Parts: sequence; structure tokens; C-alpha cells
Amino acid sequence: MEANDTKERIISYLLDKFLTEPTRLDTVDEWARDLGMSKKTIYKYFPAKEHLLSELFSTMLEKQRLMLTTMLEGEGSSLHKLLLFINHFKMVLERIPGGVILQIEKHHREVYSIWEAYKQEFIDQIFVRMVEGGKKDGHILPEMDPLFLSRFWENNVRNLILQMPYVSLLPTRTAFDEMRKIFLRGIATSEGIAELERIGALK
Repeated sequence: MEANDTKERIISYLLDKFLTEPTRLDTVDEWARDLGMSKKTIYKYFPAKEHLLSELFSTMLEKQRLMLTTMLEGEGSSLHKLLLFINHFKMVLERIPGGVILQIEKHHREVYSIWEAYKQEFIDQIFVRMVEGGKKDGHILPEMDPLFLSRFWENNVRNLILQMPYVSLLPTRTAFDEMRKIFLRGIATSEGIAELERIGALK
């Protein structure tokens, strides 16, 4: 029990560190000092950085999964829920610099594969569910392919995270807002546009 508590304490600390100072995930001396334990204790539970990052990403994504599932079970149209889900990406953009994501993708492929699996098993499913619901509501164009829309949105967000091709054009937050409005207008019916205006998605 004590071993599990120690491991959870390390992960909880590093999760907070990753979400506040994501570029400082390689200073084991600092972690040990902040946690009041030796480096040896940290290495006991995480003998390699890959193990630590895998546990960290798995924990972070599970928290996101629970939060989003709860949020999307609430009241509201499918289009409104899709907007809430899309806005969640904005929070990720604001908290995690693109350079960190790129580093993980290039140098920690096993860790990045956790994110890839999460996209396929969770994000794609939500997009498909919300788009199909929007079609039934008459808010989303019937010819739209839900899985394509999911991948299209993810790729655009990824480019924005990496600041390509948006560098020097618009600040990240503004670029995201513009991209969201273009995306939603492009998939919505006239009834969907009215719903988006009603919920303030096009301001």
C-alpha cells in the first residue's frame, strides 16, 4: 500500500509539473527535492524516463477521458456538445507547448503511441457520435463523414500546436478561434448555423 501511495505521489507531482512547466520534465534532482525523497526512490518506481512518461501520459489521458465523458453526458444538442469537446482542445493548446509534444513524438515513440491509441479509441468515437447526433438533429450536413472530420480537426489542431503554418500570422488563441469557426460553419446546415449562433459559437 505504501509503495502505491509513493508511486501515486510521484505521478501526481509530475502531472502538475507537466501541466504548469512542461519543458522541465528532465530535472530529477528538482523532483526529488520537491518531493522530499531521494533520486534512488524515484528510480525505484521509474527506472527509465520512458516508463515515467508512459505512466504520466496514461494518467493524464484517463483524467481527460473521465472529465470529457462527464461533460458530454449533460444536457444540450449534439452540436453544442461537439463545440464543448472542440473547445477542450483549446485548453490543451494553452497548457502544453508544441515543442514538448514534438519532442515526445520524435524521441519517445512508445509514449506517443499512447496518445495515438487514445485518439482512435476515444476522440474519434466522440466525434463520430456527436456528428451522427448532429445529423439526426438536422444541424450537420448529412454527407459529412464523421471519421474524416475527426482526423481533419485533429490534424489542424496538431499543426496549430506546432505553429505551422500559423507562425507570424495570428496568435495561437486567435488562430484556434478562427479555425473553430471555419470548421463549424463548414459542416453545419442552415439550422446548425442558427444553433451555433444561439450558443455563441460564431462570435
